[in-house]
Amino acid sequence: MQFPLPAQHVVAVVEDDEDIRANVCGFLNKSGLRAWGAESAEDFYVRLLSDRADLIIVDLGLPGESGLSLVARLTEQNVPVIVLTARGELESRIAGLNAGALQYFVKPADLNELVAGIRSQLRRSGNGVAPKPGQAVPWRLDAGRALLVAPNQQVVSLTTREFDLVSALIASQGGLVTKHALLHAMGTDDMEDGFHRIESQLTRLRRKTLDATGLALPVRAVFGKGLVFLP
Repeated sequence: MQFPLPAQHVVAVVEDDEDIRANVCGFLNKSGLRAWGAESAEDFYVRLLSDRADLIIVDLGLPGESGLSLVARLTEQNVPVIVLTARGELESRIAGLNAGALQYFVKPADLNELVAGIRSQLRRSGNGVAPKPGQAVPWRLDAGRALLVAPNQQVVSLTTREFDLVSALIASQGGLVTKHALLHAMGTDDMEDGFHRIESQLTRLRRKTLDATGLALPVRAVFGKGLVFLP
């Protein structure tokens, strides 16, 4: 006899194909799970500010940040991930599993089998959930030495302006930092030119961080509103 999972378990489906995303979410909801969808990794990060997820289903062929990168990032946070993708070749399977996926399904997958896999992984992972708004991020700031410390303990040496920017973002603890707040933190009131300079500075910092740590800087832009520093 199969017992339903507790109602608090939520599954996020990160899939850029709207029809597939809706179909999978609909099937999961009918199966007694709660599900919501996102069309990209960036969309997922923003949605995670207001919604929780206990397990993530990821398509590898995502626009923007790759599905493989998202799998690896979530795995670092001990969030259970299942891959659902059209990429059925052995090389992709190995890459997905090596990145941390607990199971690998190739489209078109049997959705009953997918639900069984989800239930199995949720039982194994207990009540672990993805980060919630306000939860401390694994990246940290060493204010005394003006260093950004990555989860792998590699460090990025920050200039004064980079330090001011990162300080404002990390202090929000996963919340949105508005354009006005960022400009205030950087000591300018010029909305258009000031935010353009912040964006240019952020682009340089992204490259610098990737070179120094091997990890992408987890800053996401919320269109027209501001920036978010995420785990």
